Amino acid sequence: MKRILLVSTLFLALAGPALAAEYLVNGDFEQPLDVGWADSINNVVGSYYFERSDTFGQSSPGFAAKTYKTLAYSASMRQTVDVPNVDLTLSFDGRFKIGGGSSTCWPVASLWVRYLNSAGVELGNTRFYLHNQYATWQKSDTVSLIQIDDTTGAWHNYSLDLKQQLASSLPGINADSVAKITIELFAY
Repeated sequence: MKRILLVSTLFLALAGPALAAEYLVNGDFEQPLDVGWADSINNVVGSYYFERSDTFGQSSPGFAAKTYKTLAYSASMRQTVDVPNVDLTLSFDGRFKIGGGSSTCWPVASLWVRYLNSAGVELGNTRFYLHNQYATWQKSDTVSLIQIDDTTGAWHNYSLDLKQQLASSLPGINADSVAKITIELFAY
């Protein structure tokens, strides 16, 4: 079974054109992946890798990053940044691809936005995800699931207003307690 997540041109910016600011280090993947990004591998069997390339077939110019994992468990690359508040918009170009799976070993390609307090404790998360029929993730007052419906692996632009997301989909998270955001490209 393959679990692949490809994401390009990823950045966090303050809402409002006069205050625009980029928070992620190497969010455009112009530099090697070890600049700004940390990886996490939970591997029982199968292969995994992280790759940076010019576009991976994306129509716009620039670089892209890929997280790849086959068989059991997961691989991810992530970055945590301090934020002044949640009046932020996450925008990224991405393509999500998966293959195979069973009821005991199901694939998910996803991008997580984790909301943390000042001590770094996770308060909840939003997950953009492509999965097969066996996935068991559930929405709650601290977990929001945004399902990706395109199974062709085509590139799309995604945007998330964090303030609106917390207000409308994550009532269990106090927006005033969010002091850090983690962005994680996750293959499970």
